[in-house]
Amino acid sequence: MLESTIVHLLRHGQSELNASVPTDGPESARLTEVGERQARAIAAAFDAAPELIVVSSFRRARETAAVTRARFPGARFEEWPVEEFHYLGAAAYRGTTKRDRRPHVAAYWQACDPLSIGEPGAESFVTFLARVQAVRERLERARERRIAVFSHKKFLHALMWSWIEGRPAADAAGMARFREYDRGQPFPNGSCVEVELAGGVARVGEPRVRDLPGDAA
Repeated sequence: MLESTIVHLLRHGQSELNASVPTDGPESARLTEVGERQARAIAAAFDAAPELIVVSSFRRARETAAVTRARFPGARFEEWPVEEFHYLGAAAYRGTTKRDRRPHVAAYWQACDPLSIGEPGAESFVTFLARVQAVRERLERARERRIAVFSHKKFLHALMWSWIEGRPAADAAGMARFREYDRGQPFPNGSCVEVELAGGVARVGEPRVRDLPGDAA
C-alpha cells in the first residue's frame, strides 16, 4: 500500500488588501481583526500536528501561520517561494485600494500575454508558473506525511490547477485557462484545501471554511 502525503493548502486570513485598505505594498499588508480570528480558527481545526509548516515571506501569510506554529512548536518551519502572483508590481499597490487597481488588473488579463511584466520587479505568467511547478515538485518529493502551506489565492489555485491539468504550458492558452479556473473556483480567506499525494497522483479536495471563534453556530 502506497504511503500518502496530506498537504493542507491554506489561504491567509483577511488582510488589509482584501478589506480595500490602502497599504504600502503587497509584502507588508497585515491581517485585519477578522483575519486574526481566521488564523486562530485555522490553528484550532487541525486534528493532527503537521510535520512541516511552509509559509510565504509576505506578512499576511506569516501572521496567519504564527498561531499554528504556536500550537505545534515541534513542527519544522520553512519559508518557501509561495508568494502571491503580483503581475502589476509592488508600486501599483502603494496607497491604492482593490477598487483602484481593477482597471489595471482587467487590462493585464485581457492582454493575456504570458511574458508581460507590469513594471520592474513584477513577475510574468511564465515565471510565476515555473515557480508553482518548482514548489509542486518539492511537495511531491517531501518525506513528511502532513504538510501545511500558508500562501495566497492565486498561488494556491495555480498549484491546484497544475495538479488537475498535469503539466500546463505557460502560453497564452494556458494563461487563459488558469484565469478561468481562478475566477471560477472559490477559495475564501482562511479556508483550506486538502490535497492527497500518492504514487504520483494528486487528489484535490474542495475549500473548507472554518467557523470563526466567537461566531454563532
